[in-house]
Amino acid sequence: KPCRRKDGVRMVEREMQDFLKRFSPSGNGLKFNKDEQEILYIFHFKFNMPIADCNQKISSTELKYIGSLVNERLEETILEHDGKSYSLHDINLLYCYFSVMNWETIRPERRFQLWKHIGSAANIKLEDSDLVDYIFLHLFKTITSISNFYNKIYTLSVMHSYVDPKNPHLYFNLRMKVCYAAKKKIRIDGVGRLVYRLILPKVGNPWFVEFDVTEFFDHKGEDRRMIPVYIQSHALKRLMERLDLLDEEAINYNLFENISRFPHFYNVNSYILIPFILYGIKVGYFYCQIVDDCFVIRTFLFVTHATTPEGDKLKEICGLGWNDIEYWKIDRLSTFMNVDQEVYPRLSAMFEEAGCGDLFKLHNEKFTTEAMQTANLDGLRDYIKSGKQEVADVVLETI
Repeated sequence: KPCRRKDGVRMVEREMQDFLKRFSPSGNGLKFNKDEQEILYIFHFKFNMPIADCNQKISSTELKYIGSLVNERLEETILEHDGKSYSLHDINLLYCYFSVMNWETIRPERRFQLWKHIGSAANIKLEDSDLVDYIFLHLFKTITSISNFYNKIYTLSVMHSYVDPKNPHLYFNLRMKVCYAAKKKIRIDGVGRLVYRLILPKVGNPWFVEFDVTEFFDHKGEDRRMIPVYIQSHALKRLMERLDLLDEEAINYNLFENISRFPHFYNVNSYILIPFILYGIKVGYFYCQIVDDCFVIRTFLFVTHATTPEGDKLKEICGLGWNDIEYWKIDRLSTFMNVDQEVYPRLSAMFEEAGCGDLFKLHNEKFTTEAMQTANLDGLRDYIKSGKQEVADVVLETI
């Protein structure tokens, strides 16, 4: 159950004063009357420590760790606005502030005072659905950071906790599920290869990824549109090597993000290329084949690789072959981040002509999970859309 109402009101009041001192143009707090303090408290949310869903074997140690991670990450940046960074905790306090400002009994002069005191933050769009999106984004960021294809994939469900009608409060319970890696061997070119079933973490239930192969004329499998997607362990290794500025957590996140889209492909002879996107820029391709009625990601190719469209163009322009690309290490992200376009204008122009020039736009980006997740909020909104209705209804009913 939530804390005692009196204690909760005091706690939220303290947090709000700290928030205003950081984001108000004056750098000062603001006095709230008793009714306003009650509204702040009602719209301030808390996450309960997660519990294992029915028949789920998740240790108390895991649950405690995940719960602490969920709460620690409340302070990570989730929105940039007017040169200032806002965490989910800040967003929630701003939502509470707006709730006071827009309450039906607030007098116009008080509403204007509140609007003026918050400065540019007053222009942040923050409706009920936006708050729910941010909550889901926060939870998705957390479960992707601890999930991976070759070990465990976590999912969670969000439910409203018991609320005393005399003590309304946005208090959420988290129920955890875990899927263990599904792996098998598939014979490819006469050799048994270890592959992992692609299972994506999601708020709700795990997503067992399938791919529509109807349009591939050479598919001879069963009469169906969707087949399961697997990834070869070799592909995971190459992804780490070629996107060498990303740590394992950032690789996991981008892998999950790209697979959740899987929109465009190039059908090249007997294999399929699917673009891999980082900060909206193509950095490489998944090299895929259909084997034994399974869609298998064989490896990851950097965008300059000899068998990609850009790699073919690069070879046509300057004669660089596969061995040259590997020798000069232009098959990895770090090399491009170290090239100064002003010092090497001809080299830059060559990559531009080959279609790799967008890589240089990544120079000023941060390759941390938090930065990438914040940059792709719109894409994540689409991914979490199917699960957000559950919490949206809860928020609206509470209001």
